[in-house]
Amino acid sequence: MSFDFINPWMLAGLAGVSLPFIAHLLSRKKYDVVQWGAMQFLELGRNARRRVRLEELLLMLLRMGMIALIAIALSRPWMSGPVASGFSQKPACDVALIIDSSYSTDWRGKAKTPRQAEVGWAKDLVSDLTAGDTIGLLDARGHVTSPVPGLTRDRNLIRNALDELPQPSGTSRLNEAIIRGLQLVNTGSNVSRHVVVVTDAQARPWLDADEHFQLQLKELREQSTIPADVWVVSAQKQQAKPANDSIDGLQLSRELTVVDFPVRIRTRVRNTGGRATANRKVYLDIDGQRLADKTLSVRVEPDGQATVEFEHRFRTPGSHLISVYMDSDSLPGDDRAEAALSITDALPVLLVDGKPHADVTRAETFFATSALTAPGNPTPWVAARTIPWTGLTRDSIGDAQVIVLANVARLTDDQADALAEFVDGGGGLAVTVGDQTDTQFYNDRLFNRGRGLLPAWLGSLETAPDDEDAPPVLIQSESLQLPWISRFQTGGDDGFLDARYSNWYRVELNPELPPEPEPEVELDKDAVVAEEPVRERAPATAAARFTIGDAFIVSRQFGRGRVALLTSTLDADWTTLPAKPDYVAFLHELIFQLASGRIARNVDVGTPLLFPVTQGDPVENWVCINPDDEEMSVQPAGDELRPMIRVDDTWLPGVYRLRKGDLRPEFFVVDFDRSESDLTPLTDERWAELTEEDRLRRIETPAELFEALKSDTARVELWHLLLLVFLIILVGEVYLTRRLVQGGHHFVDDEEAAEPK
Repeated sequence: MSFDFINPWMLAGLAGVSLPFIAHLLSRKKYDVVQWGAMQFLELGRNARRRVRLEELLLMLLRMGMIALIAIALSRPWMSGPVASGFSQKPACDVALIIDSSYSTDWRGKAKTPRQAEVGWAKDLVSDLTAGDTIGLLDARGHVTSPVPGLTRDRNLIRNALDELPQPSGTSRLNEAIIRGLQLVNTGSNVSRHVVVVTDAQARPWLDADEHFQLQLKELREQSTIPADVWVVSAQKQQAKPANDSIDGLQLSRELTVVDFPVRIRTRVRNTGGRATANRKVYLDIDGQRLADKTLSVRVEPDGQATVEFEHRFRTPGSHLISVYMDSDSLPGDDRAEAALSITDALPVLLVDGKPHADVTRAETFFATSALTAPGNPTPWVAARTIPWTGLTRDSIGDAQVIVLANVARLTDDQADALAEFVDGGGGLAVTVGDQTDTQFYNDRLFNRGRGLLPAWLGSLETAPDDEDAPPVLIQSESLQLPWISRFQTGGDDGFLDARYSNWYRVELNPELPPEPEPEVELDKDAVVAEEPVRERAPATAAARFTIGDAFIVSRQFGRGRVALLTSTLDADWTTLPAKPDYVAFLHELIFQLASGRIARNVDVGTPLLFPVTQGDPVENWVCINPDDEEMSVQPAGDELRPMIRVDDTWLPGVYRLRKGDLRPEFFVVDFDRSESDLTPLTDERWAELTEEDRLRRIETPAELFEALKSDTARVELWHLLLLVFLIILVGEVYLTRRLVQGGHHFVDDEEAAEPK
């Protein structure tokens, strides 16, 4: 048995108990005594006076008790245990109902999907609630939402919200939903509180129900005045692991490219729970049109996977939507994967020459300029222009989407700040080193302990051995794993993998540096210190390595843009790469990879969509259509120089379309974690782990839940009982007051007259 208060702070009202006592003391105040002969006939007898004092004392205690009962009743005491079960068959309760809306609940292997079973179970629960019960609804998928704000007693409101829930999509975050459910019921007013999770009992969402979650759950329940019970129900029993084929998310060789430039689309077809090898047809769809000549047939082993790769050239500029899909099986939510990309006529690129020369053939950017924008090509994929490093300014950057620093020794502070703003706004930056590189400047100003543009710390300058018997320093094929550079893993003879390197800088992605020194001059406390802008900096990764293990390309995200550091030269000073046929293709791949950061077309669930617009283009001209074909609000973003529009509510996976009038839509794709394609159900052993120490409780029907409320853990409030006692005491107080006021002294005088003389 346990006892506690819902509003313990109301116990402060017990201080009012002292008021009747103070009034009693004041009523006994001494007055001046005047001797008067007739007073002898009014004096009370000793026994009568004692009786009056006792009645006055009893009246004071009754009044003190009444005040105490009111204060205790307002604090809403409650008790639990076997005794509480006798007070109420089903106490009023607050319920947070959590619906698992992940795409696995749309499995159609039975007459009724798990989602339909969940909604039916939930409606049965709503119907069984009584008038005093309140209920709230949480939709658990990639983001936990509340279709109905707060707790409500309106049953029809909950039923309608259940019918209007979006179709299952994404993955479920049941841990977060349970925490949200506990917070929701703690806002309730009833003494019995419950969180009910209705799910398909798939094992995957519970894999992260680790010790941290259990500790968080325990602390939240202990901190609550009334600890809530958490119930988990499997709305549809799943005895065995169903077979399922699925498609992974798409990997594009680039999200931004030009007309007629090949784009590679790669994905995997997976099988889980299968018992025999299956052949599945995989289709490619561009902007809603299936390409008949791109259909592939893949062979998938039981619990195996098969890689699928397409290549396509887009003939028109603009935004395009790519879909790879199979014929639907029992779980259609993972039979299709989509991606968006943007096609432009020619990509503007700015090459910054760190060692200008009157003879253009000896300039640092000669080979790169020839490879990107050949003089004889009337329709180049890249529109490259070259400037000396001294001419790099905010104005000279212009419309460039990628900037390449070719053996630039150092930069001015204004130039470094201009580059940081450019990349932070979505631009791409490639930094190549050479014989002029000032490593101290690069490390101090551009790397800046990992806070700057440079993705790695420049170390020593390395040189390949001159010994003819020593193996040459080449690019390691196994290191080319990223989609944009993986095409060179199996290059032809005399290609990218055959280029030799004579010099390069050794770099460190996470160097151990001495502590940052304290400023020598103490700043004035009233001085205004300019704060460094907060920019997102993703961890640096090595996109390519030499055969000796050192990194050749290190890249990272900086703000909305991307930076790549090449540890060797862009020209032929330290490498034979410019003489290889793959040099042109490599530069194009690098440039397009860096440029794709300006507009993120493919994002994860919950990531806002950003799209640049022209100055003076009001946000009211744009509308966003979500995957449920519903219009969404579009917000202004960016600044006056770089105006943008923003869509924040992207918790629903699928295709989003930004529209302006009758113009071609701008496609965006919000992707999700597809790990729930493995339909392995929870085992009895895992159920036992989750329900250990009653942290979670397993039930099957609403009747079990209500039966549990009648058990020895049932709780009941005592305020109504206290108010009943208050009324009884109030009657006694009125009677006693009337007795003292109307008949007390007269009764005493009669007694004295009857005493023998």
